[in-house]
Amino acid sequence: MKKITLTYLSLLIFLVLTLGLAFTNGASHFSLTNLTTTNQNTLFNIRLPRILAALLAGATISVSGAFFQAALRNPIADPGIMGVATGANFFQLIGGLLIPGIFLNRVAWAFLGGLVAFEILVRFQPKMDPYRLILVGVAINAMFSGLVNLIPTLPGTASTSLATVTWTSTLTLAVLGLSGLVLAVILAPWGNYLKVDDAQLISLGQSPKRLRRGLLLVAVFLATTATACIGVLAFIGIIVPHVGRRLVGHDYNRLLPFVMLAGGWLLLFFDTVGRLIVRPSELPAAALLAIFGGPALIGILQGGPQNA
Repeated sequence: MKKITLTYLSLLIFLVLTLGLAFTNGASHFSLTNLTTTNQNTLFNIRLPRILAALLAGATISVSGAFFQAALRNPIADPGIMGVATGANFFQLIGGLLIPGIFLNRVAWAFLGGLVAFEILVRFQPKMDPYRLILVGVAINAMFSGLVNLIPTLPGTASTSLATVTWTSTLTLAVLGLSGLVLAVILAPWGNYLKVDDAQLISLGQSPKRLRRGLLLVAVFLATTATACIGVLAFIGIIVPHVGRRLVGHDYNRLLPFVMLAGGWLLLFFDTVGRLIVRPSELPAAALLAIFGGPALIGILQGGPQNA
């Protein structure tokens, strides 16, 4: 318990420090104690929705990754590299092209795209070992990424990112994302059930297929909601749950709260760093995550990924 308490205390300190940097720094620096009208407008209409979106998206994608790993019994499963996020991105761009100007329409199309990728994975899942299934996911990801590149830049098809976040997308993410996170906490015990062999689950009166489908649907909902609001983010759904298992254990009732907090902090941290290192321009958080996440994933694989 002492280790877990120290872990959460350290994480909260990092979060507070990062929040302070994120609020006061960007293209311009100002103090929170003496705000001009211009600074107040910047803080409320630009930085605040972006900070909230980063916290919410980081939490939802990390929980989505944890559920993917539990349901597929694969410690390196992640919606960002298995095609779910890119499928959502492709479909939401199509939705924006067909019915521009209605943000919820893009969210609905993103969920549909995530479901398409999800169904492809489910079809292959019983026939393959976990690591070959990852390769199928990578192939799906590449296919949808190629399709995204074929879409011309037309009104309503602009890609989303934390740099383009508005209050509309942030509030959408807050309502849908928080709803999904509450549902994830309720279903957290299912992640523990799926550690048991399918035959044992059936003997205990549980349906492995129902448990697996339930967790995956929640994971798809969380990942596609975040993707529709801020774009595709890879690796965060692998790294955060993996670190969480080392620090707080494999019990999903304990793991999910850590994953939410750590995922939100990690995305906010990379977004803040991206806004600081080349001011007044910025580097995308997605690019920094990819640069950091690639070597981190290699390190996880070299060390032998833990069971989900």
